[in-house]
Amino acid sequence: MLEINKSISLIGNSKVGEKIAKVFDAKINEKEPENLVINSYIVDYELYKANRATITSEQTEFENTVYAIQESLTTGV
Repeated sequence: MLEINKSISLIGNSKVGEKIAKVFDAKINEKEPENLVINSYIVDYELYKANRATITSEQTEFENTVYAIQESLTTGV
């Protein structure tokens, strides 16, 4: 039996100027929003290292956005 799951995908690029330092991505299962996956990876380590505080702040902002979407799906608001 084929089961198809619909999900919301979010991608965030933490950039310094025009260069991407780190990428964040998240997937939220729309039917079961508690099934959430968040990943990140560094694209340019030297750029990331030089801007770690800002990028960490942006990662927190990304995660807060993901959790807000997840909550809206679980509460229906």
